[in-house]
Amino acid sequence: MQQDGVRAIDTPLGRMVAVASETGLTSLGWSDENENGSAVGEGHIEGAREWVRAFFERRAAPLPELDRSGLTHFQDSVLGTLSEVAPFGEVVSYGGLASATGSRGASRAVGSVMASNPWALLVPCHRVVRSDGRVGNYSGCEGRSSKMWLLGHEGHHFDAEQRLVR
Repeated sequence: MQQDGVRAIDTPLGRMVAVASETGLTSLGWSDENENGSAVGEGHIEGAREWVRAFFERRAAPLPELDRSGLTHFQDSVLGTLSEVAPFGEVVSYGGLASATGSRGASRAVGSVMASNPWALLVPCHRVVRSDGRVGNYSGCEGRSSKMWLLGHEGHHFDAEQRLVR
């Protein structure tokens, strides 16, 4: 079995690493993981690289194919619904995302899915906020400050308590 391809992508927030199988992108996140020489998934990685560039330049690009084979049904449902209910420039609460997936009351479970999201930015977990408008946690890059940067990049503003100003 061939090893998945691993390549770095430079961003304004730091180095991201894309990992891809023949089926699609298996992960995209901030990491110091070493690149490898595997050609497996190279087209998917190039698609991710182009999408990441476009995101930071605030322009559209095709979403790369994601290898969802490692997800449970619930994870797939939550991650698949997120981009629909919170496109660029929008946010959704954990409870709102739970309701949108048909799992009303499962906001903590949604939070767990967000914390283990394998595709930072591509599946925009940074757009999920607390019901009181506070930013909440973020496990990628530099944590909450990176989440605020990403939301600011998408046009959001915050008050002194790190709550979204609407």
